[in-house]
Amino acid sequence: MPYEDPDPTDPMTLHGVEIETESDEAMVEMAICFIEEYARLGFDAGRIERLFRTRGYAGPVMALKVLGEDRIRKLVAEEVALRGPRFLTKNRCTATTTGVSLPVLESGC
Repeated sequence: MPYEDPDPTDPMTLHGVEIETESDEAMVEMAICFIEEYARLGFDAGRIERLFRTRGYAGPVMALKVLGEDRIRKLVAEEVALRGPRFLTKNRCTATTTGVSLPVLESGC
């Protein structure tokens, strides 16, 4: 099948749907998803907050406009406290059979 001419019966074709809601909870959930994704990548709170002010990130910018600076800052603080910047973890496990050293994300091996 040609790239520019997708088959409408293909179940793997990506389809987007827009749904309007009366409450801001959908926007909160979307903002939490963005924050969690970047926190899991190791971004700190300040760097995640900057994403919400960077025009190239349409979803986070829209969430900031709808929810406001204080709400975004609170959500970022909650998620970063929960997920934590992983790059700060110093724990390591060593596999004795292969001699391979792997960083671990949680304490304890």
